[in-house]
Amino acid sequence: MLTSNPHLAMLLDFTSERFRQAREQIIANGGDHATATDQLALIWTLNNDLEKQEWDHQIQQQQLAAAEHKRKKYQHKHAPIPQDTVISSDPIIIPLPITICKLHKGDFVKLYYFTNKGLCNAELSMCSADDDTLALLQMGDGLHSFIPLAAVQAKGTVTTDEDLSWEEFMEVAHQLATAMRENEWPEDRIDSHIKFWLALKGHSWRHGHCEISKQALLTYQACV
Repeated sequence: MLTSNPHLAMLLDFTSERFRQAREQIIANGGDHATATDQLALIWTLNNDLEKQEWDHQIQQQQLAAAEHKRKKYQHKHAPIPQDTVISSDPIIIPLPITICKLHKGDFVKLYYFTNKGLCNAELSMCSADDDTLALLQMGDGLHSFIPLAAVQAKGTVTTDEDLSWEEFMEVAHQLATAMRENEWPEDRIDSHIKFWLALKGHSWRHGHCEISKQALLTYQACV
């Protein structure tokens, strides 16, 4: 193993007294002092080139070993990241159990329960431990189950469909469609709802200046 960098080595002075014996050996085989000096310089250069290659390989191996040691020491930091991972953009829909039950059976469900506010209230109700009263609820598979009453009733006032804001209505459109799909609604029914919502969203009244016209569209969708 080399201990000094041959790239930094300087060509030796082969005309000096130090190399007199080496020059005389070359001269003895025929030649003069200039020829002997040139041959010694050539031999040194060839050896130096070989040492440079060996040095470069040695440094490369040391760098690879250091990198491998660092990778093992900080394996979590250097763990490979999958480039083709698909991050789901579907919202996490966790309405009240009674809401899911009605949706599963195809019964009428107020849109409020699928607004951000309604879902937030549902989450608070599901996590509430203030009321241990149980209610009997028929689930989508026809079986009856006892669940906490706090999980059946949402906290706060429920907004009727016609009184929703346009912002809340647009929240419902995507979240309800996802919930319908999770509860095995036929795709043609889901598509019909989506087309209806898109038609309302793109209606000229929706983008006009008249607030009454905008409200009329919300009232219309509540009656359909």
